[in-house]
Amino acid sequence: MRSNRIAVILTVLSYVLSIAAIFYLPDQVATHWNVEGEVDGYSSKWFGAFLSPVLITAVVILMNVMPKMDPKRKNYESFKGSYQVILVVLVLFFFALHVVTLAYNLGFPVDVNLFVPLGIGLLFIVLGNYMPKMKPNYFIGIRTPWTLANETVWNKTHRLGGKVFVLLGMILTMTVFIEGAWRFFTFIIAVMAGVLYLVIQSYLYFRKEQSGH
Repeated sequence: MRSNRIAVILTVLSYVLSIAAIFYLPDQVATHWNVEGEVDGYSSKWFGAFLSPVLITAVVILMNVMPKMDPKRKNYESFKGSYQVILVVLVLFFFALHVVTLAYNLGFPVDVNLFVPLGIGLLFIVLGNYMPKMKPNYFIGIRTPWTLANETVWNKTHRLGGKVFVLLGMILTMTVFIEGAWRFFTFIIAVMAGVLYLVIQSYLYFRKEQSGH
């Protein structure tokens, strides 16, 4: 499949970049930033250089294995195209994060603290556009007891979830204009509120279905 080819190419390229960069990276590289946007965690250059490629590899393997393990595996055929897009977008996000982190540790003038909210925001927007196409499964989507128990509830919740995720993505991208810890707190509050709203709404949809209204 074309999506797998793209994912594999990006995975291999992430290792190639790490191998090329390892000779120029300092012995200790930044791998974690606090809520103020300051570096507060360092690792060896080998760990820092290959953490993201290993993570990308894990994402590719998991996204290919999950449909085969899922008891609802037949449903994946109904949204195969969307699932493939989600795979590529996830890999692309982690690949871009890898490039930005390497560039920062190599001394290039990149702002990791701006990339993260912008990248996650765009990721949410893409996921929101494909969420309504997802069909019931146990691995991806809004999996509450009520969405998994009733396909109509699943469909309604994911149609709503698509809109919520797009809105969250727009909010997260706009946090690039917020300084310091407030950017992090706005991010967390927005995501928690959105997720809680969808969980509650899935229950309300279920009750409505059960009552027959």
